Amino acid sequence: MKRHPIAAGTLVLGLAAAGPAAADPVADFYKGRDVTILVAFSAGGGYGLYARTLAQHLSKQIPGKPTIITQFMPGAGGAKAANYFYNVSPRDGSVISLLSNSAALAQVLQGDKLKYDTSKLNHIGRMVDMRSAIIVWHTAPVKALEDARKETIIFGSTGKSSQDYMNPILMKNVLGYNVKMVMGYKGSKPINLAMEIGEVHAMANSWGSVKARLGHWLKNKQINVIAMVGLTRAPDLAGTPTLLELAKTEQDRAVMELMASTTAVGRAFATPPAVPADRVAALRAAFKATMEDPAFLADARKRKMDLEYMSGEEVQKIVNKTIAAPKSVVERFKKAL
Repeated sequence: MKRHPIAAGTLVLGLAAAGPAAADPVADFYKGRDVTILVAFSAGGGYGLYARTLAQHLSKQIPGKPTIITQFMPGAGGAKAANYFYNVSPRDGSVISLLSNSAALAQVLQGDKLKYDTSKLNHIGRMVDMRSAIIVWHTAPVKALEDARKETIIFGSTGKSSQDYMNPILMKNVLGYNVKMVMGYKGSKPINLAMEIGEVHAMANSWGSVKARLGHWLKNKQINVIAMVGLTRAPDLAGTPTLLELAKTEQDRAVMELMASTTAVGRAFATPPAVPADRVAALRAAFKATMEDPAFLADARKRKMDLEYMSGEEVQKIVNKTIAAPKSVVERFKKAL
């Protein structure tokens, strides 16, 4: 059958045009590349658990399937990693972070000392809410929250910009409980050991991490959960009050709500500013796909990890609301700290 020369030429031109259109610049960028997840705390705690689990599954959802590695940079309650991430990490999508859920609040409270701006990050998604549990060792003199009106609870903490400091100190200076702080621990694992040996009585830690990493304590009834920090009560601890509920005045409630809002940020991942929009979009899509991946979900169940996915856009709204907190509330918060 004779072929029409014009039709044949049109077909060739059509194929040539289709070639460049089919190229994927995001896949081209990530193919053969290492992507680093920078974690603001040590490998032994909950941040490490969530980051490593994500790293094992995220690659197959990113165009180009890069190799995912984790880097841990503890220090200053998460500020060390946040400053490094914002100012030093490449802004090309090859580094994402798991910063402290309190990073935005720390920016509001210590803006003159910190060198980052969370409003300019590109959040790609949250793995889980981080309601904080106030856990007390079973041999401590405090067995229930009201006991701390008479007895002193000694808390372990990593640093002043972390939730394991802010939550207990607000218990003391806003709600009026007897609290003493011992600071300088290099992550939650050393605080756990300090509780076991009687160096401290208590800590404020993510409820999800407590269940995932300290289940033996719960099973053996070695700790008491006397309160939670969150905008709402934990579904599996419906009888345990939040500190927000215990505020006596509207001013105190506003302070406690600002603190509780950090729990909603949770274990959220972000890129630095100025990463190309197509790569941010690809990372957000890959993150969401990972949260729905059966293999990932099976791993999370095996490791007893809670999951409460939130999109990067929604995380950013929470962060921006924290940054926009009224000055009067921020000043009251600072005074309480």
